[in-house]
Amino acid sequence: MSTHVTNEGTGVDAPLEGDVSLLPPHADHPGLHRDTAFRSKRLTSPGAPAMRFERKVRRALNQRFLEVLTSLSARLHSKNEQLYDHSQRVLSLALCLLRVLDLSEEEVLTIALAAFFHDIGKIGIDNVILEKPLPLTYAEYELMKKHPAYGARILCIYRPMNKVVPLVYHHHERWDGGGYPDGLEGESIPLGARIIAIADAFDAMTSNRDYQAQRTSIQACEELYRCAGTQFDPRLVKLFCAGNSMTEGWTQVEQSYPASH
Repeated sequence: MSTHVTNEGTGVDAPLEGDVSLLPPHADHPGLHRDTAFRSKRLTSPGAPAMRFERKVRRALNQRFLEVLTSLSARLHSKNEQLYDHSQRVLSLALCLLRVLDLSEEEVLTIALAAFFHDIGKIGIDNVILEKPLPLTYAEYELMKKHPAYGARILCIYRPMNKVVPLVYHHHERWDGGGYPDGLEGESIPLGARIIAIADAFDAMTSNRDYQAQRTSIQACEELYRCAGTQFDPRLVKLFCAGNSMTEGWTQVEQSYPASH
């Protein structure tokens, strides 16, 4: 397959200057400033090629899907700012993997959109549940499990989202078939959904949550590796942890894990 998206950027010829965030509902969006400042500092870090790649992908998304992104991102942010910020981070983390895979520009943009909107279905879940500072009850968890289907219903009314819908719908499937909603396993799970599952889990583990201790990036990769082959695609876990600029030092940790991973 021809690679149209490289370490240096996408096939879209766009300058790096200017804002490339997805996508502020209004100019004084608080999450926008935090996220942009974080990314700007990293543009001069050893991960600068990855950040240039991210900026170009975000700009391409804004150019091609502006109307849909504006509408849906506003709904996501108005529902829950933390959910919006999580979606931004999952997009960034998914791009860490997309940068090293041999994918076309169209595939990269589709998976990137799905990463940003993977939790759009949670706008149908009560904030009391979304913001609960304790583990969910069984009934609450069963309700939460409906959010991929809710998300698919929301996205399917937008024609540009046709290829995004199955990735959002299946992002909680497991490699061993024990996930939901359809119990798909292995490579029958769409590639984009497998990528989002890893990015989503990594962000959940490295974020500060009342009911769960925040892990370091290395600790999160240890957990991803432990669950490789059961919950996650083992090949993608290895690529993610080896290629993520936030997980420097992982190579030494990886040596303690069985070669089967």
